[in-house]
Amino acid sequence: MAAGKAAGTGLAQHTAAEIAGAPGARKFPEARKASVRYSLFVNLMRFVLPAVALALIAVVAIWPQLHSGNVRFRLNFAKVSPDSASSLSMAKPRFTGLDAGERPYTITADSAIEVAGGASLIDLDAPQADVTLTDGSWVSLNATEGTYDQDTADLDLRGEVSLFHDKGYEFQTARAFMNLKGGTAHGEEKVEGQGPFGHLTSQGFRISQHGKYIVFTGRAKLILHPKSARGKR
Repeated sequence: MAAGKAAGTGLAQHTAAEIAGAPGARKFPEARKASVRYSLFVNLMRFVLPAVALALIAVVAIWPQLHSGNVRFRLNFAKVSPDSASSLSMAKPRFTGLDAGERPYTITADSAIEVAGGASLIDLDAPQADVTLTDGSWVSLNATEGTYDQDTADLDLRGEVSLFHDKGYEFQTARAFMNLKGGTAHGEEKVEGQGPFGHLTSQGFRISQHGKYIVFTGRAKLILHPKSARGKR
C-alpha cells in the first residue's frame, strides 16, 4: 500500500512537471509581460502626446516674436488720383511712322504715359525724334519732356530742346513744335546754334518742306567762320 502511494505520488509529480514544462505553459507569463508593457506605453502616450502638441503650439506662437526683425513689415497706401489710376504708362516706348513722302521717322523716350482725357495724346519723358529729310540726310531732336499726338503726328518738345543735323549743325532752344507727317517745325523761343558755317542766334525758327528750308526768325545774328579758320584744323 505504501508502495502504491509512492507510485501515485511519483506519477502526480511527473504529470505536474510535464505540464509546467509544456510550451503552452511558458507563453502565459510572456503574454502577461507584453500586456503590461503595452498598458504602460498607452498610459505614457496619454501624457506625452498632449505635451508635444502644446509645445508645438507654443513654438508657433513665439517664433514670429523671436524673428520679428526679419519678417515684420508695414504696408503704406499711396494716394493715387483718379486720372493717374486710369492712365496707361509704358517704359522705353517706341513710335514709328512714315511722313507724306514715305520717309520713316522714329520717336523714343525713357517713359510714356497716356494723357487723361485724350486717348491719342502721350506725355513723354526724355523724348528723342529721328527724322529722315528729303535729301536723305537725317535730323535728331531731343528734349527734357514732350507730348506726342498719335493721330496727327504732332510733337511738342519742351525744356532744353536740341537739334542735331548729320552735316554737323547743332541748335538749342527751349521749345519746338513739329509735325512729323508734314515735315514742318517751328519755335518762338530763343535759338542758338553752331556748325561748319559759324555761330548763330535768333528769336525763333521755321522748318518747311521736310527740312529743305530753315528760316531763323526775329532778330538774328550770324558770325561766320573765315575760310582760313576752317582749313586743316
